[in-house]
Amino acid sequence: MTKHELVDQALVSPIYLAGPGDPAWVTVPLTTVSRWTALNAPLVPHVVLTDPLSKSELRLEPVLEGPWWHVSHRDGRTGTNWHASFDGSTPVELIAAVTDALTHPGYPLRQPVAPYEPLRQAGWTVVPGRGAFLSPEGHVRGGRNTLAGSRSWQITARLDEDDPLWHAFLSAGTPTVILASLFKALASPEPARRSAEQMKGFPRRGITLEWERRPAEHVARALPERVEQLTSRRAAPSPPPSPAGGPGLAAAGRRIR
Repeated sequence: MTKHELVDQALVSPIYLAGPGDPAWVTVPLTTVSRWTALNAPLVPHVVLTDPLSKSELRLEPVLEGPWWHVSHRDGRTGTNWHASFDGSTPVELIAAVTDALTHPGYPLRQPVAPYEPLRQAGWTVVPGRGAFLSPEGHVRGGRNTLAGSRSWQITARLDEDDPLWHAFLSAGTPTVILASLFKALASPEPARRSAEQMKGFPRRGITLEWERRPAEHVARALPERVEQLTSRRAAPSPPPSPAGGPGLAAAGRRIR
């Protein structure tokens, strides 16, 4: 493929029905921007990345049944422990929303008080008291489970009641800044970009699909531009934490009801 060659690219919306995409959208920024390192196991068909302080980990492990993606964070100093898992069909943009929030220079100092607000503004049905939400056409349903006083979140996308596309789980203790980033990605009006190869055999129901022909060099620039954006984010000074009771944000560790 030459850089001046034109290639077909699919624009798929809503983003949560766009199919998995390229895992490099998640893994490359972690290794090049945040300096996560990979476990060297060439004979094992999975990827394990850890942050420089060994507090956070990403595992990508293809399995026949169950989740492929696992993101976890454990901080003994603050007592913050949480994990999230996603099926292999989950769009990488949603997983990237979690890892981008986790690797933000300000994590976890600023915690949104209203993580569901992006969903509400996008026309989703939201019941914050129950932690429940439903996409406008009903294809994505999420909710909070409360067992023995512990809260976790489940999210499922499906075209039909008996035809699930992907499932996500976020454990009790997941910071609201992680939830807010994920919910914002779910509600994003921006279409996901997929190659013609990624669209082969893809179910076309429930989506809006447009095709465009773009120079191959422009398509290839998408990931480097994402890396550049995240690099500049790390270079910029982090804003100070909002005072307690400030609009829309709370200090980390404060319980939000």
